[in-house]
Amino acid sequence: MIHMTLKMRAQLYLAMTQALDVTDDPQTPEEAQRLALCELVADYSGGDGPYALHEAFRLADAMDYYLTEHAEAGPHGFSVANVARLVGGDRDTAKAALRLLGARPTYDPEGPDDWSTGPRQRDDSIRFPRDLLAEYIRLELEEAEGFAA
Repeated sequence: MIHMTLKMRAQLYLAMTQALDVTDDPQTPEEAQRLALCELVADYSGGDGPYALHEAFRLADAMDYYLTEHAEAGPHGFSVANVARLVGGDRDTAKAALRLLGARPTYDPEGPDDWSTGPRQRDDSIRFPRDLLAEYIRLELEEAEGFAA
């Protein structure tokens, strides 16, 4: 964990948003991804986030790989409960990973906690297999073994 004052965190956040050319109201999934990176780095660096930043990145990578291999072109919808199931029910890690994919809450007060990569819309939720992370880590290990050989 990197210890910083609130002023340093705010300056880091503003510098990152300027460098990545994003605003607090992203208009595309790509902008939402860049904004999520700014927010996650600035928030986590203070040590008050309950998740490890690398866990959110690994989960986002695994979901992105699955979507690339098994899903049609977006936008995609996600159930936070389904994604959290992949990481032992940790909803904070699930939400951080979804934000890294460019997803945002659909904010339906009467409905489930759904997120979408579409602009303020609901899409059918992608159901990820339970062994998604294990499979992704296995692929990473095979790739690392190939480099080591």
